[in-house]
Amino acid sequence: MNTIQLTYRRFFRTRTIETTFPSCWSEMTAGQFMALCSRPDDITLLSIMLNVSPRIIRRLSGIQTYELAQLFSFIKRDTKVSSFTLKTIFCKGIGTLYAPKPKLAEMTFIQFIYVDSFYMQYANSGKVEILRDFVSYLYSPFSGYSKSIADRNADRLRKIDVSILESIALNYGMLREWIIERYPLIFPSARKEIVSCSSGSWSDVFDSLVGDDLKDRDKYAEVPVNVVFKYLTRKIKESRKNGSKIH
Repeated sequence: MNTIQLTYRRFFRTRTIETTFPSCWSEMTAGQFMALCSRPDDITLLSIMLNVSPRIIRRLSGIQTYELAQLFSFIKRDTKVSSFTLKTIFCKGIGTLYAPKPKLAEMTFIQFIYVDSFYMQYANSGKVEILRDFVSYLYSPFSGYSKSIADRNADRLRKIDVSILESIALNYGMLREWIIERYPLIFPSARKEIVSCSSGSWSDVFDSLVGDDLKDRDKYAEVPVNVVFKYLTRKIKESRKNGSKIH
């Protein structure tokens, strides 16, 4: 976190206040994250990021404003996070929905399959209806994830401002970068090595895990995604050592 001293003139007197400015995405509050994602005017954005009144920002000199603008460089430098800044969202008709725990702890593999598939569809199409599907599967009620509830909530998310949904997608994109770094053999470049078919989709990965053990299909679906990733990483290393592929 950057500690900032702002000096400005008020009523012919020089005043100084001390505040902070995030040095990375993970240090941002939900309000700061939303402000940055919604792209407000410069004065409003700096006011929110510094947690000071807009009138103070207006009193700053051009040089001061320029120097503050340099603090946004972390946006390009810091591209990975392991948790969600918006811990909860509220939607009329649904109630409060909760983000997954940091590092996707306790998220099941089947939930991840849906979330990541919807995210990639949205990233490729930009369609708002897919964005709603993505968020409805990512954020769950207090009782936990349920496919039937996620399907029901997707249409109800029309009541939430699209900018909130877009900010969640941005957050997941950075968390996805963290996953790629943590599991480089799996996500996403190694998928074709994991499965025998050429498409390498997550559903193919799931089918390769289940194999002929169809009676325990639901059990595999409920395995935590990080457990699956660690298992697949180990299997890939073993297959490379033996000169074979995982089928």
